[in-house]
Amino acid sequence: MDYTIKDLPESERPREKLENQGVDAMTDVELLSIILRTGTSGKNVKELSSDILSSYSVGELADRGLDNLKEFQGVSRVKAGQLKALGELSRRMEKQDRDKIESLSDVKSMTEDMKYLEEEKLRTFYLSSGNELLGSEDFDGSVSSVGAEPRKLFKHGLSLNASAFVMVHNHPSGRCEATDQDVQVTSQILDIGQDLGLELLDHVIVGDGFLSMRNSSELSFQ
Repeated sequence: MDYTIKDLPESERPREKLENQGVDAMTDVELLSIILRTGTSGKNVKELSSDILSSYSVGELADRGLDNLKEFQGVSRVKAGQLKALGELSRRMEKQDRDKIESLSDVKSMTEDMKYLEEEKLRTFYLSSGNELLGSEDFDGSVSSVGAEPRKLFKHGLSLNASAFVMVHNHPSGRCEATDQDVQVTSQILDIGQDLGLELLDHVIVGDGFLSMRNSSELSFQ
């Protein structure tokens, strides 16, 4: 037998709270409870929603496999699909709303998915002089392979008339620190960027966390 929202005391029912107090009064758990609608034997829908959001943010749900989401007791394949759809919708809306990169936190929100990649990838964000996001590009392979052919990295940015860009690459090992090779390639890209008028603002490494080389290295970022 599934426990539904109606099995909860009326004062704790998310749908009634939404109607009586408005969406601004709702917690993330209560909003997810409305979407999932039912819990499972021994666990009501609010408890199930709390378990899910304790493990993943809404945006991270899109990156989880259906089988992975079904590991939560009470999450069927249908519910797993709902969770993935919710995560993807959240991520798309965030991308639409965010059109500037002004801090490391902005970079983090756009590269959270890179924590889960099994292969190395380099992502670049090209910006106007006012830090408006003009475009981005992904490159397969390690940062050294792109560094060997820097024209790959600058071509798109120059075509967009970008003034600056941010590089982000992941370490599938989870190691969140710059290697000697990372420093060497970044130094090379900094020099080329100055010559071309396309400034490298930062090189961020994604492992278990995020590392800004601008803040943690002795390289001279402008």
